[in-house]
Amino acid sequence: MSIGQRALDQEELTDASIFDTYRALGDRDTPELFAKSYKVDTDHDCPFGAGNSVDRKTVYIDRVLYQEVMDGGLSKSGLTPDQLIGLWCVHEHTEKAIVDGDNPVDNYYPAHTRALRREHQHLLAILGEKNGNAKIRHYEETIWPTLVKCYHREIKKPPKDLWCAPVLDDPTPRDEEIIEIFRRLGVVDAHKKTKYETHYQPGPRYCKDCRYWNPEYLSQSHGTMASCRIVNGIVREHMHCDHFMDSDRPHADARKARDGNWYVEDMAVPGKYFLVTR
Repeated sequence: MSIGQRALDQEELTDASIFDTYRALGDRDTPELFAKSYKVDTDHDCPFGAGNSVDRKTVYIDRVLYQEVMDGGLSKSGLTPDQLIGLWCVHEHTEKAIVDGDNPVDNYYPAHTRALRREHQHLLAILGEKNGNAKIRHYEETIWPTLVKCYHREIKKPPKDLWCAPVLDDPTPRDEEIIEIFRRLGVVDAHKKTKYETHYQPGPRYCKDCRYWNPEYLSQSHGTMASCRIVNGIVREHMHCDHFMDSDRPHADARKARDGNWYVEDMAVPGKYFLVTR
């Protein structure tokens, strides 16, 4: 849940329609990804309030934020603690399923707006549709100060497998501070580049044929989705980006080792090199 992109004005409240949300959630294998179960972890620091693991198997709620909610700190929202946590889980799981699914939405922000719309839909299912915009505004204004405190709180224990798109995409100065802390504390995804900046899209060459394709670290959907050593999150086999590197020629950044092979430093594990060509 990105702190800087919560809906506090009318334009943001209508940035994505219910149709946009369910069109993405219903496209090709996205429903299958969305239907998979996940656990909720409340034992880590997550400065953007709530987030996902890269593999979508865990939704993280910041540990201090979780305790504040369970202690009744957001009771003015009109929701019970369990209802609040439930709304944030809906948002996070929706967002990551859309980004990972085989649909036109590949980047964080459009997935976020669709997830926010679904969160608000669930909010109104609890509180009632009447005066819906006023209820959404009240909800956002109630949770906002607590989320801002979370965003600026000291980070000591982030999840190592946290998906970092909320701070990597169009980062603010505070986001950049968070990224550096994540990198120092071993959050793998924080070392990578975003799909937006690498122009991740369908292209003439395929991720599965690229040297950065990394199914050894993470592979899903019968091998059609995997981790990448350059691009954050999960990538799909039929996609392409600016960093494509053919398997039979060395990359410009490759180094030749004593064994005569060429190696490139793994962005996710600085100091570790992987073989690119013999």
